[in-house]
Amino acid sequence: MIRSDLKERVDKAIEALKSRGALSETAGSAEIAEPRDASHGDFATSYALENTKAAGIPPRQIAELLQQELQSDNAFAAIDIAGPGFLNFRLADAYLTEWAAKAATAKGIRNVDLGGGKKVLIEFVSVNPNGPIHLGHGRGAAFGDSLARCLTAAGFEVSREFYVNDGVNSLQMQLFGESVKALYRNSLGMAFEFPEEGYKGESVEEVAQMIRDKFGDNHADDGLEFWQPAAEELMIERQREDLARFGVVFDKWFSEQSLHNDGKVDSAIAVLRKQGTIYEQDDALFLKSTAYGDDRDRCVVRNNGKPTYIASDIAYHKNKFDRGYENLIDIFGPDHHGYVERTYAGVQALGYGRDRLKIIITQMVRFIKDGKPAPMRKRNGEYYRLSDLIDELGSDVVRFFYLMRSQDTHMDFDLDLALEHSDKNPVFYAQYAHARICSLIKKAAAEGFAADASKCNLLIHPAERELTKKIWDLPYNVEKTAGDYGVHRIATYATELARQYHHFYDKCSVLKAESKDLGNARLALCGAAALALRETLDLLGVSAPEEM
Repeated sequence: MIRSDLKERVDKAIEALKSRGALSETAGSAEIAEPRDASHGDFATSYALENTKAAGIPPRQIAELLQQELQSDNAFAAIDIAGPGFLNFRLADAYLTEWAAKAATAKGIRNVDLGGGKKVLIEFVSVNPNGPIHLGHGRGAAFGDSLARCLTAAGFEVSREFYVNDGVNSLQMQLFGESVKALYRNSLGMAFEFPEEGYKGESVEEVAQMIRDKFGDNHADDGLEFWQPAAEELMIERQREDLARFGVVFDKWFSEQSLHNDGKVDSAIAVLRKQGTIYEQDDALFLKSTAYGDDRDRCVVRNNGKPTYIASDIAYHKNKFDRGYENLIDIFGPDHHGYVERTYAGVQALGYGRDRLKIIITQMVRFIKDGKPAPMRKRNGEYYRLSDLIDELGSDVVRFFYLMRSQDTHMDFDLDLALEHSDKNPVFYAQYAHARICSLIKKAAAEGFAADASKCNLLIHPAERELTKKIWDLPYNVEKTAGDYGVHRIATYATELARQYHHFYDKCSVLKAESKDLGNARLALCGAAALALRETLDLLGVSAPEEM
C-alpha cells in the first residue's frame, strides 16, 4: 500500500541519519498520515515533533535533516516543512501512476500479511437457546462476523464460534423446556400448568408447534429429559437460520454441556488446584480472582458439589487454548460488563497471559423513527427480532448501519434513513458507486473502449490522483482494524471511496476523454475502484450489486 511504502522510504532515511550520527539511535520510526489541509500535500509525518526529545535536537532541525535526506527520492515531487516541524509530501506523478497501474492489474487489494497465519478464535452472539436472535444481538453478530473477515484479510487464521449455554442443570433452560411443554399441552387442548417465571411469547409457541410437527402429539406426559433438549435443539435451529440470513455462519456451535460430559470442567478445576489459584471455604471452592483484578473472589464449585457457570466458562476457555488457538476474542453484549474481569481472571488463573484474550463489549443500540426513540414492538407487544428487521430493511442495510459506529459507543439506528433509496443512505451510496462503475464498464465496452493499465501514466488529473490514493487506503484500513478491532473504520472507508469515485466520475469522463488512451486508462482505474468497493463491502458482509 502507498502509506507503507512511504513509511519504508522515510524510515530508511531515518536509519541513514542514525548511521551517520545525525540522529540518536533512540529516535523511533515514522508514521504517515494525511495532512489536515489537503492543499499542503498528499501525505505528512509528524516524526520530528514526536522524536525531538529522543533525538535531543529541535524538531525543525530534524525535519530539515529528513528533507535533505529524501530530496533524491523520486517518489516525491516536493517535501515541505510546515509549522514547528511537520513534513508534508507531494507525490510525484510518475510514482502515483505506478500505483494506479498496480491497482488496475491487481486481483485483490485488501489483503495484508500481518497475522502470519496465527490462529484466532472469535466467540460471539452466544445467545441462550431459549429465545430468538433479537435486535440487541444483531450488533454483536454483525461486528463479530466483520471482525473475522477483517482479521482473515490481515493474514490471521480465524474461526467463528457460538457457545451454546445448554447445561442440563441450568434453571433457565429447565424453565424453557417446561414452558414449551405447557404450550404444547395447551395446543392439544389438554390441561397444563405454566411454570412460574416461565417463558412466554410468539417464539415459545412456535417451538411448541415445531415439536408437534417434528415429533408428533404423543409427548404430553414426557419429562424434562425429552422437553429440554428438544426445545433447545429447535430454538438453536431457528437461531442458526436467522443468523445465516444475516450472513453470519459459525464454524462451530460449541455445547456447554459437552464440557461436563467430557470431564473438561473437572480437568480445569484440577489445573486450578495445581496452580494454587483456588481455595476451599465453607465446603465450596473459590477462584482467587481478586488477585487478577476482579472485585471479589468467585465461587466455582458450590458446597453441594455442583460447579457454577464460571467453572464451565473457565473450562471452555482452557478448551479453546487446548485446541491450538493462540489468541481468543470474546464479544459480549452491553449487559455483560460484570463478566469481563472474572473471565480475564479465569484465563490468568489457568496460567495463560491476559494478553492472549481480548474481551470486547458492544454497546446499546437505540432505534430512531421520525426523530424520536422507537420502541420496536409489534402489534402483539412482542419485541422485534433480528429477522423482522431484515424483512423490513434487508440484510445489507441492517449490517451496514450496525457497523457505522464504533462498537464501544452507544449508537442511534435511524430507521427513516435506513429506508431511504437515495445518496443520503450510506449503504445505497456505496452500492450505487459499484453499480455505476459496472454500468460504465459495459457501456464503454459497447463503444470500443478497453481497460489498459499500461496507459495509467496518463492519470495525473487531481481527481485521478485522489482516487488512486483512496483505493490504496483499503489495505491500510484493514491493517488498522486488525490492530484495534475498529470495524466501523471499514464502513467509513466504503463511504469515502464511493464519494471519491463519484467525484472522479464527475471530473474525468471515460467516454469523452481527450484521447482513447486516456479513456482506456481511466476505465482501468474504474475497474480498480470497483474491486476495492467489492472487497470493502464484503468485509462488512454487504453485497456489491452490479445494477440498482
